[in-house]
Amino acid sequence: MKNPKRTLALASATAITGTMIGVGVGVTPATTVSAEAKASVVKVKGSKQDRNQKRKQVVRIAKSKVGNQYVRAATGPRTFDCSGLVVYTYKKATNKTVARTASAQNYTSKNVRSKKSLKRGDLIFFNGNGHVGIYIGKNRFVHASNPRTDVRTDSLSGYWGGRINGMGRVIVK
Repeated sequence: MKNPKRTLALASATAITGTMIGVGVGVTPATTVSAEAKASVVKVKGSKQDRNQKRKQVVRIAKSKVGNQYVRAATGPRTFDCSGLVVYTYKKATNKTVARTASAQNYTSKNVRSKKSLKRGDLIFFNGNGHVGIYIGKNRFVHASNPRTDVRTDSLSGYWGGRINGMGRVIVK
């Protein structure tokens, strides 16, 4: 297992997708992860500058969706749920597909250990992997919050800061 904190995410992904990709009581771990989950880490060939350019594109696209409507299970281009916003943004910015659910995105992204280590475009997971947002820098993130507040930016301080349960990097070497 990559990380003990991700065991719950893996079990959640299994429950949601119906696909056995992890561990549980009396269950042997699968040797491979689904193709969808494998696609969550976007390897960017080239320089650090190339990766930073992709991260900037992710942030630009995510910020352009602020104000769009939240709709459960929507993946854009005009309506989104939280993980659908991530899927749409990464597809547009990198032409790669990431996992569909927040829990699968958490499990398959590269673990970021602290808020100080976050880079623009990283993912932030909340509320037991039930919610995800895209870090845009300066302690802020974009997310498809809920039907009352739609796609918006928020601070990682206060309400959301106390609900972080994981952070992940999608764009890697």
